[in-house]
Amino acid sequence: MARAPEVVRRRRRPGRGGDHGRRPYSGGEPRGLRSVPLLAGAAILLCATISALVVGDHLTNAGRIHRGVSVGDVARGGKTPEEARETLESRAPDTLEQVRLSGSAGSFAVPTEGLDARFDIGATVEAAYAVGRRGNLAQQLGDRARSILDVGVPAEVRIRPGAVRSSLEELAARADEEPKDASVEIYGSDIRVSGSREGYRLDVAATARNLERNLQSLSGEARMYGEVLEPEVTTGEAEAAARDAREAVSGPLVLTAFGKSLTLSPDAVSSSLAVGREGGTLQMSLDRERLREAMAALYADLNVEPVEAGYDVGGGAVPEISVTPGGEGRRIEDEKLLDAIEEGLFEGRREYEVPVAVARPGLTTAGAEKMKPTEMLGSYRTDYSVVPDDGTRVENLGISSEAVSGTLLAPGETFSMLDHVAGLEYNDSKVIVGGRETEADGGGLCQVTSTLYNAANFAGLDVVERSPHSAQLPYIRPGMDATVWWGGPGKEDDLDMKFRNTTGGYLLLREYVAGDGHVYAEIWGRPNGTEVSMRSKPSYLGADGSEWVTYQTVEKDGEVVFDGLLHRDAYEPLVDEDGNTIPPPDVPVAPVNP
Repeated sequence: MARAPEVVRRRRRPGRGGDHGRRPYSGGEPRGLRSVPLLAGAAILLCATISALVVGDHLTNAGRIHRGVSVGDVARGGKTPEEARETLESRAPDTLEQVRLSGSAGSFAVPTEGLDARFDIGATVEAAYAVGRRGNLAQQLGDRARSILDVGVPAEVRIRPGAVRSSLEELAARADEEPKDASVEIYGSDIRVSGSREGYRLDVAATARNLERNLQSLSGEARMYGEVLEPEVTTGEAEAAARDAREAVSGPLVLTAFGKSLTLSPDAVSSSLAVGREGGTLQMSLDRERLREAMAALYADLNVEPVEAGYDVGGGAVPEISVTPGGEGRRIEDEKLLDAIEEGLFEGRREYEVPVAVARPGLTTAGAEKMKPTEMLGSYRTDYSVVPDDGTRVENLGISSEAVSGTLLAPGETFSMLDHVAGLEYNDSKVIVGGRETEADGGGLCQVTSTLYNAANFAGLDVVERSPHSAQLPYIRPGMDATVWWGGPGKEDDLDMKFRNTTGGYLLLREYVAGDGHVYAEIWGRPNGTEVSMRSKPSYLGADGSEWVTYQTVEKDGEVVFDGLLHRDAYEPLVDEDGNTIPPPDVPVAPVNP
């Protein structure tokens, strides 16, 4: 078994005299107390010195402002308050008469009269005399120590609130100036530069603070704070643009094409120059519209309009349609020419070949041959003999039919009946207005319109606008009629019949009044394999009115593409010119396709 380590214990022997183990006093001085007499002596010496200085200072400056104290830039130390007051009173009138502000914008005098500035001399002297006498001894000694290095006491100047700022805002109206941009002026071949100038904006707040400090220092001079405003266009930028302009007008400009030429004089080129900012800098450029005007003679010589192909339409049961040939023209490539001139003009390039391109007609001879109408796509006829007439109505039928006949409709174009028949000179004859027979200008136009409307339907065209009559009529089957009307108070009251050419070729419209008592309408175009059938029947027929539904079936190359309801129309009883009501069952019904 391991032995536990020994623990050695030593007992402290009790000392003599009850010192409880402290070492006996050897007779020497304790080390911690050796410096106490030295520190005490130094402190006593310092206090004596300070007391002597305070007493000496008090005796020297008794009743006087401490030396080193100044008000503004004038020393007042060593003077009695009365002497300081006299000095300040003699100086104050000159000092406070005006303050001169100086800065980069110049020098300006600000009269203090408008500021209501009052110099409180008594309070200022009291403040100067109080230096070194305020507070406890330590504060007084601190002030006295600083006064040795000069202590400035601000003058007690009282100013009406807002007066300084108001006065400086008036000064700003004189001192402020907007910067002036440099510019380039062009007088023919004479290019002049007007230089730039810096502007200035007074910092009213900062200058006001400095002016108030100046009044307290009694110096009469103060710095004016403000901001120098740089112009956006400097003289250097304008000179660079002017060099480009001088290069542009250094000689004539020569344009050539097809053996023809046009020479533009330097003055003509000068009139086409424009100065503007681009990308933040001043640059010289071309006024393209003015240059086009200067080149008008060249454009007139070189530009040749293309000739559109067309059709000559002859008469006969089958119209004789021949193509009038078209021709190519030529056209100056305007933008390309102007780009080249603008790129080279300011680099000294004086001669340019005019780029010319072929101008092709919208309808070429080959295109016209390909889209020439050769087959009747749809036709219709209505009986005009069922309406009593003294000849005036038939004459109106002829006028309106002739206005329509011969119209050529391009692919995608929309035909408007009103565009062709409105505004012509017609005879007064029977018309239906609001279900009543009456005499009016243009009687018979609705029959011409209804006839052409049905020809368009049988041709399989897209009818985009159509309005029925208010009453059944004997010359057209109900549900298959169309009317036109114009001359009301506004365009919104007009009634039109419109259809669109949905084929791939031109359409020829023919309409005429035949001696057999019928109005005929035909629509000729390119063969398109379209067959159309129409039918209408009454869904209601009574003394108070009727309702008719109209159906259409469209086949394309033998396949039915539409078979359904075309529209539903309601009709009122017809009232003749004598006021007699004719109920719908008593009105003759025309066949679907007479």
